[in-house]
Amino acid sequence: MINSFWEEIKQAWRALFSNKVRSFLTMLGIVIGIFSVITLVTIGEGAKTYITDQIKSLGAGYDSFILVAGRDAKAPPNPRFVYSDIAYMKSRIPEIRDIVSLNPSSGDVSYGKKKLKAPLIIGGTANIIQMMGGAVIQGRFFNQAEVEARRKVAVIGPHVARDFFGESSPLGEKIKLRGKNYLVIGVTQARGSIGPIDVDKRIVVPITTVKNIIGTDKIMRFNIFPKDVSRMDEVQKKVQQLMQKKLKNDDFHFMTQQGILNIVNNILAALTGFVSGIAAISLLVGGIGIMNIMLVAVNERIREIGVRKAIGAKRRDIVLQFLIESMFISLFGGLLGIIFGLTGAFLIMWFIKGTLIIAWWAVLLATVVSAAVGIFFGVYPALRAASLDPVIALRYE
Repeated sequence: MINSFWEEIKQAWRALFSNKVRSFLTMLGIVIGIFSVITLVTIGEGAKTYITDQIKSLGAGYDSFILVAGRDAKAPPNPRFVYSDIAYMKSRIPEIRDIVSLNPSSGDVSYGKKKLKAPLIIGGTANIIQMMGGAVIQGRFFNQAEVEARRKVAVIGPHVARDFFGESSPLGEKIKLRGKNYLVIGVTQARGSIGPIDVDKRIVVPITTVKNIIGTDKIMRFNIFPKDVSRMDEVQKKVQQLMQKKLKNDDFHFMTQQGILNIVNNILAALTGFVSGIAAISLLVGGIGIMNIMLVAVNERIREIGVRKAIGAKRRDIVLQFLIESMFISLFGGLLGIIFGLTGAFLIMWFIKGTLIIAWWAVLLATVVSAAVGIFFGVYPALRAASLDPVIALRYE
C-alpha cells in the first residue's frame, strides 16, 4: 500500500514537471488568494503591536483611563475641565493613585531669527514624563512647584534642540512660544514618530502656562490611574458621576487602551473580511482552473490510464494519482502564496519601520485550505479518469 502510494506521488510529480508553465499558470489563482490573506493578516498583527506600543507612549496604558472633554470624539470639544479638578477628583475618590493632565497643541516656535513650523506643544503636569516615557538626557524636567507657580519653563525634544542650537547646549536658553519666552531646562530622549507625528519635535511646558498658546486655560484631558487596576471600571464610574455633578452635564467621554484597540481590531477585521472575500474568489477561480487542467490532463492521458488498468491498476490507484496531482498543484500554489505573502509583509513593515509578527495560525490555515482546494476540485477529474473503460481507453488516439 505504501509502495503504491509512493508510486502515485512520483507519477504526479513527473506529470507536474512535464508541463511546468501550465502547472504554474494553474497555481496563480491559489497563489493570489493565499498571498492576499497572509499579507494582510501578517501586517495586521504587526500593526496591532505597533499601535499598542504607540498608544502606551501616549499614556493610554492598561493601568489608566482617559477623561476627555467633549461628548463625542468626532465633534470639536468644548473643554470645561480646569487644573483644580485634579485635586477635586483625588479628594473625593480615594481609589485614584495619580492624575496626569494634558493639553496638546501646536504652533510656531522661534529662537532668535530661527523659526520652527508647527511642532507639537504639550502642556502637562510634572508627572507627565513618566506617562510619556523617555528619559531626560540633558538638564531636568519641570517639577510640581514650577507648575503651581506657573513658571514659563520648557523641556524640548532632540529635533528642536538640534534645529535651534545645533551641537550647543540649549539649557538656559529662551525660546519664544506665541510671543512668550520660555526657559529651556531639559532635552528629552529620542523616541521617533507616532504615525505622522514626530515625537522628537515636541515641546513640553507646565499646563498652567498654556493659556497664551491655546487661548484658554481649560484642560482637554486627564489620564487617571487607579490604585487597583482591577477596579478601573468602578473608578471610572465614580469619576463619571462626580464630573457630571460638578459640570452639570456629561460633556465628556472616556477612552481606554482596550477601547482604542477594539476600534483598531474592528477596522482590521473589516479589512481582513474584505480581503478574505477577494481571496475566496481567487481560490474559487483557482480551483476551477485546477479542475479544468485536470480534465485536460485526463483527456491527454486516456491511453496511459487504459494501459495502467490493463496491467492491474485498480480504480483507487487512478483516483489517487489524479487527486495527488491536483493537490500538489494547489499545495505548491499555497506555499508560493505564503512565501510571497510573508515577503511582501516583511518589505512593507520594514518600509514603515514596524515589527513583523508572523501569524502562524494563518500560515497553517492557508496550507490546509490550499490542500483542501486541490482535493475538492480534483475529485471530479479523478473519478472521471477512474471510470474510463480500459478497452475504450486503449483504442483512444
